[in-house]
Amino acid sequence: MPMSQKQTPPMNPRDKTYSSSIEEATNYMEWLADMARPHLGERVLEVGFGHGALNRKLGPFKEYLGVDLDDDAVEQARQTHPGEEYLAADIAGQRFTEALGERRFDTILCYNVLEHVPDDAAALGNMMRALRPQGRLVLFVPAMPTLYGDLDRLAGHHRRYTLSVLATLLSDLGSVVRLEYVNPLGGIGWWANSFRKHRSLDSASVNWQICVFDKYGVPLSRALTPLFAKFFGQSILCVVKK
Repeated sequence: MPMSQKQTPPMNPRDKTYSSSIEEATNYMEWLADMARPHLGERVLEVGFGHGALNRKLGPFKEYLGVDLDDDAVEQARQTHPGEEYLAADIAGQRFTEALGERRFDTILCYNVLEHVPDDAAALGNMMRALRPQGRLVLFVPAMPTLYGDLDRLAGHHRRYTLSVLATLLSDLGSVVRLEYVNPLGGIGWWANSFRKHRSLDSASVNWQICVFDKYGVPLSRALTPLFAKFFGQSILCVVKK
């Protein structure tokens, strides 16, 4: 089995696959937004919009569409943000681009989503087809298969990626303009957590770690990322131009 394809055990669909503190991790969310800003166009598709914190920092856009597989999440987003458009769709499904109609986008944001999709190659192909010519797909995925542990299982991750695996998946789909590891301190913290048994991503312990890391770790990890970008990080940032 390739290192990027480590399978997770079945999960209860009612399990929460993220920590509630992440929405309030302002330094970290600003960092994620800063990575996306240079690549944003006027028409944006966000895949797996989650709690919506990224959209709030980056918008408003001339055109915005949020897509998620979870019907309940889509309905909640429509009620909470009636001025925006949301759609329930499977990004790996054969009818994904059909669900979008004739619309094509300048930018597709896919942050911490691809690792949840069993057929990541199909999802990547669909997203690239949903881009306009010269449009950009901004991917953010968990890195380093050796870091896979309880936190990944609880999050519903099928895999963690390496630069080479991601580059191979994208080799026939577009031009990779940025591909690097991000957040080395977060990677060390994720590794340290592999020695502890975790039963929930929304536990007091995990949320406390997020709060402390956001306040003290993010500024240092941002400064260190350029030094580690080619060989280690908790995540990978990848930008692909159609």
